[in-house]
Formats: sequence, C-alpha cells, structure tokens
Amino acid sequence: MADRATILNGSFQKVTLGATSKILGAGKYSLSGLTRKTIDASEFGVDYDIFEWGSADGGTSTLSDVLFDQTNQEQMTLNNAVVNQTKLIRSTTSGIRFWLNSTSYMTIGSSGQILMTKAYAVEADRSGLSKCSFEGKVSGDYMVII
Repeated sequence: MADRATILNGSFQKVTLGATSKILGAGKYSLSGLTRKTIDASEFGVDYDIFEWGSADGGTSTLSDVLFDQTNQEQMTLNNAVVNQTKLIRSTTSGIRFWLNSTSYMTIGSSGQILMTKAYAVEADRSGLSKCSFEGKVSGDYMVII
C-alpha cells in the first residue's frame, strides 16, 4: 500500500501525432476535462431547484509555449487542420497523443474527434524565443487514458 500519489514528471511528457511524430518545441499542454451539464427540471411552486442530467462537453485541449518552428511538419499539420477544417481522430498512426509518461497517454475516445479551433498564434519577444499555441474542441467523446 503506497502512502503517496504517483507523480508525473513533465520531463517525461510530450505531445505526438501518432506514436512517434513529436510536435517539436511543445512546452505546456492542458486538457480541460469532461463536464456533464445539468438541466433545470423545476416546476412552479418548488422551493429548491430540481435538476436532471444533460449532455456532456468533452472539453478543450490547449498546447501552449510551443517553440515556433515553421519547418516542423507536426506544427504545420495542426495549423492546416484549422485552415482546412480537418478533424483529428483517434488513430494509431496519426491521432494526437498527450503523453503522461513513457508508456501512457491521453487521446480522444474512439467515437470522438478534436476540432482544431486555433492555430497560427505566434508570440515573439525581442529578447526571447518565438512561441506559438494551438487549441482544439473535443467533440463526440472525451479524452481517455491509454
């Protein structure tokens, strides 16, 4: 029986398209998580609101503090997914993977997609490195751990 949580060290994490195509320069990712909506089912004369379960929102994926590299094919794939309205799907060869450690990652559930909603966001500092960011909306499922 362990007396402390298993921690995840960021130095072992990465973001890839498929198993090995690393999105170069990635510095931070965020997955907002699953949110189940509620529906107000109250009637006239009810003193306390009554709710029922509604649909669920699969969340948003954000990849930020990415060192901008206009020659990196994986960064260009994410840019093009926004421009061409291409949905990212769960795929062993090209699906996006947010690695938690060297063997486990999070990806979209089998019936969902990620609609890339933000790309070509570039930030530069005169005494720093150019960075970019990407965002996607999880649709039709939620992020799962593989």
